[in-house]
Amino acid sequence: MLLNTALSLVLGQAFYHTAFASVMAIGYGLATCFLIILQGHPPAISAKKWLWAIAIASLQSASFYLEMAGLLKIGAQQTATIMALVVVMALLLQYRKKIFSRSGAIALISAAFAFGALAILAQPSWPKSWNNGYLFAFMAAFAFAAFFFGNHYVLKKRIIDPVSLAVIGLLTQTVWITPAALFLTRPLPLDFHSGIFLGLIVLAILMAAAQLCLNKAQQAMSAFPMALIFSIEPFASRFFLWMKGHPFPPSFAWAAGLLVVALFLGQPWVMKGRKLALFPLIPKK
Repeated sequence: MLLNTALSLVLGQAFYHTAFASVMAIGYGLATCFLIILQGHPPAISAKKWLWAIAIASLQSASFYLEMAGLLKIGAQQTATIMALVVVMALLLQYRKKIFSRSGAIALISAAFAFGALAILAQPSWPKSWNNGYLFAFMAAFAFAAFFFGNHYVLKKRIIDPVSLAVIGLLTQTVWITPAALFLTRPLPLDFHSGIFLGLIVLAILMAAAQLCLNKAQQAMSAFPMALIFSIEPFASRFFLWMKGHPFPPSFAWAAGLLVVALFLGQPWVMKGRKLALFPLIPKK
């Protein structure tokens, strides 16, 4: 989660200097190369496993691009609030028929508190007219929840190992974003004296590390606890901004309190007897 927050901050700095799609395309491409070097070879897996990995990565990409489409139409505050529904959607995907059980009811209450915390933090101002931006944002939230669900499924069933899944995932996202970088935005000015090149290297390392750590964590964590942990990210981002001199919004304390209750009820750190194995990163041959 902290890696994801750092990634967001670095992306923000990179977007300030150059084209959005170009930064993403180069960052994903370099991150893919870093993981292949780390693994020692390209993913030597069957066509079926490639299809699984591409489908999971496409959900992750779809969530990002749909969120951007919604953001351009309805603004950051409304988009952030709708994206907070990820915790509720992940819960429904994970529990399904068990939602009316005792554990399901507690998890639903936890998801409601987390959604409330994120909605307060976003402080949305709803316009009188509605457009398809809200639909894009809602679809983005569902795609992200489905990504958490599918990612855990393929890792839990050992359909594919975490490193190969991360490599194919980053490669798939590179393929999705490259046409936009080439045809829809201005090209990236590779000015080695401006620090952009160094920033891209840092960005790629963070992308590779975040994707790999997420996959390793999802070997033990299902969709809902993973979404609940990701709901901490906006608070971590606010904390980093506070360290840079930005004040906390007045409602921050209320939102933080609701999130603490959500985490206490949801208990995402409880693995039901399973150990969260972050190491070794490289699976044994």
